[in-house]
Amino acid sequence: MLALTPAVQAAGQHRQYNLDWPRAGEVLTYQSCGCADSCWTAELRKGKKLKARLRCDCEKLYFAKERGREEQVADNCDAFNAVDKMDQITQRMKELEGK
Repeated sequence: MLALTPAVQAAGQHRQYNLDWPRAGEVLTYQSCGCADSCWTAELRKGKKLKARLRCDCEKLYFAKERGREEQVADNCDAFNAVDKMDQITQRMKELEGK
């Protein structure tokens, strides 16, 4: 079961949501940036420290650990354009963050 809970939202930005994440002390958030929800960013944080970022720029998928260099990890984001999008994001973050 997927639980979306609103997180902090800055004025003029799209709402940020907390996604299900299994590790205590860590939070996975999701925020859309447009393109009919094909532009989005998911960030994994422990406290205020950024641990990992997964994002789609409407076309390609990118990943970065902590403040490291962002790398393209897929030519498209088609796998996330499904009913279970948030579950797909969580699963992909687990796979990439664990490497």
